[in-house]
Amino acid sequence: MSEVIGEEATYYHYRLLRKSYISRPVIWSYVSLAIIMLFISLLFFTWFGVLCYVLSFITIVWSHYVISRSVLLLSKRYLQKWKFAWQLPWMGMIPEQYVSYRFFSKIHLHITWISLILIFIFIIAAPIAFSINLLFWHFWLLLPRLYCITWLIRERKDGLIKITNQDISYYIQ
Repeated sequence: MSEVIGEEATYYHYRLLRKSYISRPVIWSYVSLAIIMLFISLLFFTWFGVLCYVLSFITIVWSHYVISRSVLLLSKRYLQKWKFAWQLPWMGMIPEQYVSYRFFSKIHLHITWISLILIFIFIIAAPIAFSINLLFWHFWLLLPRLYCITWLIRERKDGLIKITNQDISYYIQ
């Protein structure tokens, strides 16, 4: 039986190029940014600012989900490799398995620019408290992903990224 499995099995040999661990102090400082923004909204905009804080979080999470899901649906082969997560610091759509660096950066480039366009539309029509909170949540949710992209900017572009709650790993085949 083991001979049959050995003959039919597919082996992937990935070589680890870089690995970055996510420490608890980094996550706590990341969370403290959201708490500080809550206090700023409360201080400058009273309870209306807190309402805008919550509504803008829901709006940005939804828009990031819709944009990333749309890009994934357009490239049908990657849809099964991604999931929605609520874990810090990776709130939103993240890859479950290895995903190419180019595709990872492509999705987040789309999320960044399309969401910014939507936010600028909201700036024209929405109260200032809502617009400021939209900008904050947009960059707050993208901060770990943009860190990952800039952390790997000097590496080969044909590599694979593996993201877990504790670390970010970059492999090549």
